[in-house]
Amino acid sequence: MERRLTAIVAADVVNYSILMGQNELGTLSKLSILQQEVITPAVTKYKGRVIRLMGDGSLLAFNSALDAMEFAVDVQRIMAERKTASPLDIQIDFRMGVNLGDVILTENDFHGEGINVAVRLEEIAPPGGICISHSIHMQTKNALGEELLPIGERQLKNIAEPVLVWRWQPPGAAGIVQRKAQPPVHGRQILDPKVTSLLMDLYMKAAKLSVSEGFDELLASPDTGRDLPLEAIYGHFSRKLNEARALMFPISVECGAGESGQTPRFWAPSQSMSDFIAHAFDSGDIFLAVNMLVKIRAVLQSDQSTCAKRAELQRLIRHVLHESRVPQIKSRIKFAFVEP
Repeated sequence: MERRLTAIVAADVVNYSILMGQNELGTLSKLSILQQEVITPAVTKYKGRVIRLMGDGSLLAFNSALDAMEFAVDVQRIMAERKTASPLDIQIDFRMGVNLGDVILTENDFHGEGINVAVRLEEIAPPGGICISHSIHMQTKNALGEELLPIGERQLKNIAEPVLVWRWQPPGAAGIVQRKAQPPVHGRQILDPKVTSLLMDLYMKAAKLSVSEGFDELLASPDTGRDLPLEAIYGHFSRKLNEARALMFPISVECGAGESGQTPRFWAPSQSMSDFIAHAFDSGDIFLAVNMLVKIRAVLQSDQSTCAKRAELQRLIRHVLHESRVPQIKSRIKFAFVEP
């Protein structure tokens, strides 16, 4: 056995099982064409070696980090161009992960954590894109000449130490916000779903308490708020909810799946926890929708006792926060970050 520092590229077909279910022969034929016309020539051009070749993925080894990155970028650019040129053809996307690490060479195979990291990076790459490790970035950042987006330190599955990750996507890819419009995310990834769920629960609790405090202030107004216009009610809750949102600004999330649970065709940009929650609900601004303000004013103007009004307003809290939808929205969070 021999140890060697090697650049590894892990590639995988996005939604392979779905494509096979829709058109098995067509998918296999298209993959065979891509292998002959795109992958094999690129491997030869950049002096690579195929380690493993499977139906929906492959592992490749390169002697230099730059060769590995140029191979990955070249292939993904060609794939994007072919999709644009033949929009009615079977659309196939690759995800790729690239890592530079120590691997063990046996007679017929490669082993080691260097390969495992590349595979895990491929799993978090967007369709048509590439995720690379810090080791690759350090070796290629000056020579590659490509725009890379830092997406933070990731705790990859079954990898002991966190890995600092950069992402590449073809220019103009749908749904991708370019680096100038989106500041990079720095911080430690939280992968444990229980922790991510707790973060959202804390935000929702803070929002609920803020709304409840707003109701108390309204009911403490002259004549229990009966004469307050909509603008005054809006101002009350806007101030309270902004205070709640401010508590969650250090938390950023990335959404990895849509309402249907299927992986989207693009990787959603990072956003604050509060913005994610607001946009995940139906009305855009879940707390201050006009129809809800009208309902609040109607309660204040009713002839009920203060106690009854407060009970009715509490019922409105549950409605305005859409508590029944919280589990569904939690499931959409793919990654969460805490700023250092």
